[in-house]
Amino acid sequence: MNRRELLGALAGLGLGLGLGLGLTACTGTPAVDGDVPTFEVTRSESFVRKVQADGYLRAVEATPLTAPQESKGPLKIAWVGLDGGEVAAGEVVVRFDSSEMQRVLENSEDDVSSAAHEIAKENKQRSAARRKRDDAAGQADREVETAQEFQLEDEGVLPRNEVLETRIDSELASAKSKHARDVMRVEGSVAKSKLELLEIKREQAEAEVERATEGLAKLEVKAPHDGILVLERDRQGTPIRVGDTVWRGQKLAELPLVTNMEVELFVLEADAGDLALDQAAEVVIEAHPKLRFPAKIKRIDTLAKPRHEDVPVQYFGVTLKLDETDPNTMKVGGRVQATIRIELEDVMVVPRQAVFDRDGESIVHRATLGGFEEVEVELGSSSAGRVVIVSGLEPGDRVALRDPTRKLGEAIGEDPGSQDQGQAPKGASS
Repeated sequence: MNRRELLGALAGLGLGLGLGLGLTACTGTPAVDGDVPTFEVTRSESFVRKVQADGYLRAVEATPLTAPQESKGPLKIAWVGLDGGEVAAGEVVVRFDSSEMQRVLENSEDDVSSAAHEIAKENKQRSAARRKRDDAAGQADREVETAQEFQLEDEGVLPRNEVLETRIDSELASAKSKHARDVMRVEGSVAKSKLELLEIKREQAEAEVERATEGLAKLEVKAPHDGILVLERDRQGTPIRVGDTVWRGQKLAELPLVTNMEVELFVLEADAGDLALDQAAEVVIEAHPKLRFPAKIKRIDTLAKPRHEDVPVQYFGVTLKLDETDPNTMKVGGRVQATIRIELEDVMVVPRQAVFDRDGESIVHRATLGGFEEVEVELGSSSAGRVVIVSGLEPGDRVALRDPTRKLGEAIGEDPGSQDQGQAPKGASS
């Protein structure tokens, strides 16, 4: 290289360095390692996340069918109609095992017969006791008459002892007569009380017979009107079936009004953080995968619950209101897939690869005039490639898209903070 070329190279280097320093001074961009790509944080950016969930179709309104209220104990299902089948008004949809109710009826009838037999026996004994006491009272009355007829009063004619003896005999006969009538009255009152108790016992038994007879007549649940039979399901989605035990008033099935349908979804607890009423959704019926039906969130459960007892994964129940009901494609209980669109405005969003994990805390490397500093941040919603920053950064901050504490060769292929590495999105610079 000759002298002229050397001077030209030095002049070009000086000019480039001057322009670079001037640009840095004018823009206020931190002086960082040029090998570390960075991303400028802004608040004006919107964030869109899509939540996928599965569920089923159901009617907004339906007529519930329940087990008979007259049952005192559990009922066992002996027969059940076809789930999803059409039924006519008055058609039997559920029939219960009648053996227990039949046993109650037979026992109650035996109680009625036993009470009637005891009443007849008590009446017979009461009549016999009354006759006996009537005879005793009559005998006492005759003794009184005899004693009064032969009672001696003239002590001047007869010895005083004989007069006293006849007087005592008369008083004793009167006392016997009074006692006989008192006993008859008490025994009559006792017998009457016994009969009243026996009558109550018989009435109770007759009421049990009537209740059991009505219960036998109601061991069949019938459809109150025409419709589609939809059997009640447990949390695993299993419908009621033959052999199941139910209790009085328990819901067994329903007859939905299929002109107005809605969607019941199961959203993973981890995906439900930003769900809100009236958020837009798109529904796809598994039986008609090419069709799309718009909907909005109508209701969100307040508590997450597992769908299966043996699986601890929690889900939030979410109800979608369909814009319209298509009776040709929408069937009660039909499986669906739904996509809920969650859009957050005026949030700070960074690429996922800008967030790292340090001892369980989320941090980013923020660019400064002297290099990079670790900053703890609070994360919000996230998608496959982006994550919302709730706090820890300000608009205008620049964050590293790889770990600046490691050389480029060491950083290639690493998995910082268990976050995905990828190409820097639009807005990143190096």
